[in-house]
Amino acid sequence: MAALKLVVTPPAVDVGHAALIEDLVALLKRLDESFDMAGTHLFQSVARIQNITSALTEVTGMFDGGVGVEAVNGLRMAAESLRNVRSLVQGRSHEITTMHDAARALRTSTAEVMRCLQVLDIYGMNVKITASGHPQFMEFADAMRGKLHQGDRELSGLDHMLGVLLESLREMGQNDRLLDRECAKVFPQVPDALMREAGNLQQHQLRLGNLAKTIANLAQAIQTELHAAIQAIQIGDSVRQRLEHVLTSLRVAEARRQDGSMTGAAAAPLLRVHAALFETAITDYARDRAELAASLSRLQSQCKNLQGPSDHQASEGDGDMLGRIESSVAEAHLMLRQLDRANSEGMATLDLILQTVDEVTERAEAITRLRLDVQHMAINIGLSCRTAQLIGRPVMVIANEIRTYSERLDAIADAIQRTQNNLSAPCHRLQSQSQDNGAASGELLARFLTTIGDCNEKGRQAMAVVDAESDQLGSSLALAIDALEEAGMLEASMHSLSKALQDAGADAQPVGGDSAVLLQAMLDDLARSYTMADERLIHNQALVAGLTGIALAPEIAPGAEDDDEDDGLF
Repeated sequence: MAALKLVVTPPAVDVGHAALIEDLVALLKRLDESFDMAGTHLFQSVARIQNITSALTEVTGMFDGGVGVEAVNGLRMAAESLRNVRSLVQGRSHEITTMHDAARALRTSTAEVMRCLQVLDIYGMNVKITASGHPQFMEFADAMRGKLHQGDRELSGLDHMLGVLLESLREMGQNDRLLDRECAKVFPQVPDALMREAGNLQQHQLRLGNLAKTIANLAQAIQTELHAAIQAIQIGDSVRQRLEHVLTSLRVAEARRQDGSMTGAAAAPLLRVHAALFETAITDYARDRAELAASLSRLQSQCKNLQGPSDHQASEGDGDMLGRIESSVAEAHLMLRQLDRANSEGMATLDLILQTVDEVTERAEAITRLRLDVQHMAINIGLSCRTAQLIGRPVMVIANEIRTYSERLDAIADAIQRTQNNLSAPCHRLQSQSQDNGAASGELLARFLTTIGDCNEKGRQAMAVVDAESDQLGSSLALAIDALEEAGMLEASMHSLSKALQDAGADAQPVGGDSAVLLQAMLDDLARSYTMADERLIHNQALVAGLTGIALAPEIAPGAEDDDEDDGLF
């Protein structure tokens, strides 16, 4: 009889989750590394785009109502002033002639007054001689002669001033004639060339300004998308957080298994929830990561549009334009120098004219006062003659002559006052013209030229910054995209881990008794770590019979008022 062979079923092996935990820890580490790298390069990209917008803001400020526009307007004003030089000189020549004639007339009148004073002085001597030392007549004669001598000294000073003025007017006219001859050699081509180059410069600055604005608008759009990408990069934190919730719960389950309070198979309902959470996190992660990578790829292609004209082209164009403007200014140099000289000497002459006018006015008033004094003396002498019987008649004859010359002084004083208007009015007109012509100076043009060169240089530097930063921006975005691609390659590992969790939880059965109590406590601990509403929903959907779900946030009807006392997230 054959012996019976006892077949004993080997006990089931309680498989733990240590390997799964180890793989998940390694996955999370690689995930952090990839997203840390992507975030670093994105923050560098934000710094690059800020440098670009700052550089472009400076350029648009210069060419949009700033110093660049002021320089162009200055060139135009100078060109317009140069165009008006010949008409200005011709008009000034007429005014100089008027003032010259007035100055000569004043000098003639001054000479007549001085001759009258000399005659009156002689009459004063005659009074003294004819009066034969009579005290009353001697006193009158001495007083009159004292006033005549004072008037003669003052008129001598005025005559000298008028002589200097006539010489200054002569030199002023000579300078203007020289200026007119010089202008005729380069008129109108030099001011026209300067005006033309000012227009070309304005168009050049307008093109640069518009280019800068276009690039600035694009840069601002990229900057906005970059900030959105910085927000989107948080998908790494989100998926890591969700997977860490699973990892923490897995570690608790493994600890329970190792201390014998729960077998690995008994944890199947818990692993079922883990698998559901894991799979949803992977799905959201794959979608969001792909969208972010595509967004960064679009930004990378847009960065190529930030490139302006090449530095060589910009430098060549600026150099040609500055060369032409410098040539136009150089051709106008002699014209400007003569104009500056004529204006400078003219202003000095005009100051002298105004001083002379003041002096003439004062002397005319003095002549009027002197005429009144002489006339009063003649009257007093005449009255005294009535009491001086022997000498009265001859002295009266002299007194009548004195009265006649005093009336002549009055007529000359009136003529002087009328003539001085022909000196002062043209002077004021020329002063106004000189102030209006202040833009046409070599110093101002040189300053405008320097400003234009500085603006163009700053423009080139700004565009160089844009080009360099654009290249670096593209490189930073490329590195960020590479980091996201590495993060995308982790999806395969994620799916493998998800499959392992699904397999481990596939045999989950309804639970009850002590097993249900233990699982419920572990699931409640897991639920308390949730930070997103969909985690709670997925949690409840994955539960087996015998386990209690967690409360969900109530849906708020559209337009419903918020409960001020309920400030919880769920």
